[in-house]
This record gives sequence, structure tokens and C-alpha cells, in this order.
Amino acid sequence: MADDDRDELFALVRRERFARDVDDWEGLVAAYHPDARVRVTWFEGSPREFAERSRGLLSTGSRGVHEIAPVWARVAGDRALVESTGGISARTLVGDVECDLTVWCRWFSRAVRTGAGWRLMSFDGIYNKDRFDAVDTSRAIPLDRELLASLRPSYRHLGYMTASHGNPADQELPGLDRPELVAELYAQADAWLAG
Repeated sequence: MADDDRDELFALVRRERFARDVDDWEGLVAAYHPDARVRVTWFEGSPREFAERSRGLLSTGSRGVHEIAPVWARVAGDRALVESTGGISARTLVGDVECDLTVWCRWFSRAVRTGAGWRLMSFDGIYNKDRFDAVDTSRAIPLDRELLASLRPSYRHLGYMTASHGNPADQELPGLDRPELVAELYAQADAWLAG
């Protein structure tokens, strides 16, 4: 793999997350190939739909900031895979208690080379763990314990937050608690990369 390819792929995944965080919806869509698919806890669909739904989430009062640090890329001709470490930080309300949500994850993408440069074909989260912390540490977080217990450990609190905003979390995503789903994601990506 040429250093130029790696540098462009790393810049692409950073630009995509940055566009999401600064409400640059056209920039977000432009990071993707038109036939791409985005799959995160609360959404699966096209980049355009992802941008529209992301914009709509802002009306709930919840705003996340995404960290991304590309770790590796593999290129085979005009196809590539990119994996990054990352996280999400969001300030939200649980009941009437202001909380910080922290999510530790990895981001995994397929990319294709186009006439305009590399573009993402997919974006998947691989979830490790998460937590809520009350901003005012003297306050107890009023969690629905039954709902919380029904959610996957890898993204339990993120799932709780998205469900409270009307977006139930997909419970079949790759995560530390379901290594077979991570292995399946990697196997499918390797087969795709091989063409």
C-alpha cells in the first residue's frame, strides 16, 4: 500500500466523523460512495438518510462528539479496509439528571477508489463498553433498571440513551460481548476486499 493511499484513507475517516460533529451534512454525505451503508446502534441505511436522521437527533437535545484515530488500512487495487479506535462523548438528560455518556469503540469501514478519490462504502461500529456519569455527582441517575438489563453490555448505556430518544438500538451489532459478530464482520470484509 502506498503511503499516499493510507494518508488519504486516514484523512477520509477523520473527515467523516468531524463532518458529523460540526453539522456539515453535505460534507458527511460527500465522504461516502452513493451506494454506501452506515450501521451504528440507532441507524442502518444510506449516508443521505444518516445525515438527515443525525440532524433530527439534535432536536432531542443530545449531541455527541466522536473521537477517531485510524490504526490501519489495507488496500487491494481500488478497494480498502480501514479500522480506527474511537469513542463517543455525549451530554444528555436521563430523567431530569444531566449526564455524560462515554462510549469506547472501534470504527470499521470499507472504501473504494473513485475518480474523485477514496470514498467510504460502509461504516460500522464495533462496541467495547460504555457508561453514564452524572454531571452533578451528588445526584443519582434515575435509570430504568429493567430496560438497562435488557441491553447488550457492549453498548448498554448508548442503547439506553438512543431508546429514550425513540431510536431503539440494534442488538445484533459487533461488540466485545459478541466476538462471533466481530469475526463475521471481518470475514465478510476480507472476502469483499479480495473481490
